[in-house]
Amino acid sequence: MTDADKVGWWLLDMDDEGAGVLAYGIDDGEIDEDEIAPIWERFESAEARGDKIRIYAEMHAMPSVSGGLIVDKLKRLKSIMSTVERFALVGDAGWLGIYTKLVDPITKAEIKHFSFDESEQAKNWIWET
Repeated sequence: MTDADKVGWWLLDMDDEGAGVLAYGIDDGEIDEDEIAPIWERFESAEARGDKIRIYAEMHAMPSVSGGLIVDKLKRLKSIMSTVERFALVGDAGWLGIYTKLVDPITKAEIKHFSFDESEQAKNWIWET
């Protein structure tokens, strides 16, 4: 596999739009704004309906992102912040725990960091009512 073939993100099997669960993996491939557009639509639709989204994200590595993707995310920050109810950030990198502690007080969502060994706990937490 060449660097050009690397995938930056993908939806996981537990992803279930109807249940309000967004589940994805992140790796060190590239992510561009066209690939991620369906995710923004999910946030905007949930906001319009007054629904909440629970996110399960597996962070395997840092992806490469385009400047356009960063701008897109900033434009949609209101939709994201108003719809996310619970966010399980799964990964072993040390900075993930720090990120969780920094972001938790500035959002209404419950945010927890789990190691990969705790991924089943994270999945259970996302699905519990």
